Amino acid sequence: MNENGSVDTLQETGVAAKSVPNSGSSPKSLREFAPTDAPTPSPVVQPSSASTSSGAAGFIMGTINSAIALVRNPVSYITTNRDAPTTTRWIMVNYVAVLAAIPFVATLIGDLWYYNLFIPLGFVGNYVAFAFVSAFLTYILDVVGVYVVGLVIGMLAPTFGSSNDQIKSLKLAAFIFTPVFLIGVLDIIPLLGVLTILGLLYGLYILYLGLPIMLGTPKERTVTYVVAVVIATFVIYLVIGAIISVVTVAAFHAGVGFL
Repeated sequence: MNENGSVDTLQETGVAAKSVPNSGSSPKSLREFAPTDAPTPSPVVQPSSASTSSGAAGFIMGTINSAIALVRNPVSYITTNRDAPTTTRWIMVNYVAVLAAIPFVATLIGDLWYYNLFIPLGFVGNYVAFAFVSAFLTYILDVVGVYVVGLVIGMLAPTFGSSNDQIKSLKLAAFIFTPVFLIGVLDIIPLLGVLTILGLLYGLYILYLGLPIMLGTPKERTVTYVVAVVIATFVIYLVIGAIISVVTVAAFHAGVGFL
């Protein structure tokens, strides 16, 4: 990290990131998705117990700051990180999983207070477990969804004259879902959850801007590429939605009921 707080140039490859840092020194991080306010912990080496709390908080805030930087200026952020070497593990664990926790926590809190409103009406049972199962399942499927969309982008790349680079495709998928995860904080008020569609629309705009930069997609084929990804993503999320519905309904009947 430089004196201005900007993201440093990647110095390590995905393999090098697994090496154990010398005692007393901060682990080196990948540039991709690196926090802007704190050193990034190695994906493998665990921080010491004395620094775990502050280090984790700094890492999370740094990841969120990187996400905000992407949303504010997609072209600049994507261009800067286009050729930054990274790994699938790094993207999924240190970026996607962290940001996906925003709607997870917001949904859990929102569901808990929302269901609590119905207790005076005879709503009984273990609604806490139901809310947790629903939120946790959504979290897992959100993370998996990003990975699958990354695969879809990579598989479709040759069809649209684009570079078939799976790591860059996964980066782009993570970029697409970044505004979705950020606006997911609104899930803390269940009735506002529908507004997450705005994050998805902005994510598609990021995809439109990012395809030529990340994968070298010809401009005249960018729109059709976006449409193809949208269709594939829609099918994927139909499946995800069906899974969530089946499991949450089962959890509802198992743990919640009416007098």
